[in-house]
Amino acid sequence: MSKKNLNADGLLNELKGGSSFFPSKPEEPAAEPSQIPPPPLRETHMPTKTTAREESNQASLHASNNASKHASTLALARPSGMIELIRKIVKNPAKEEVLYVRLTREEKNHLSDIAYNYERLGRKTTANEIGRIAVNFLIADFKANGEQSILAKVIEALKA
Repeated sequence: MSKKNLNADGLLNELKGGSSFFPSKPEEPAAEPSQIPPPPLRETHMPTKTTAREESNQASLHASNNASKHASTLALARPSGMIELIRKIVKNPAKEEVLYVRLTREEKNHLSDIAYNYERLGRKTTANEIGRIAVNFLIADFKANGEQSILAKVIEALKA
């Protein structure tokens, strides 16, 4: 079997940028640090027309954030019995029913951040487990407080 001889000049030409398929860009002279222009500033707010749906989504997000802050402060005042009840429920794996919940990208990122932070502390958890804790907290709070529960108050705020 004979060896193939490669055209070394052609290869060097390709490697040096003389390729017709991959033309090289001409080298630009290096600018002195004082001559380098600063990067353009990004506009943080671009005026756009907002639709009624976008305004509704923004209002809903605002109400959700307010309710979340309120819920987290109220959660600190809840009895430890509720914590034990939720722990027992979530400890058993849920295999019977599926609930799909649409989340915003921000909500999903927050859940992922929480799970990641717990993992860094050596406590493995998942977004699913966090979701089950949240659902069971709302159920227990509603059973205990009825119309004064966080769930009832947020639903009323959404209707307003």
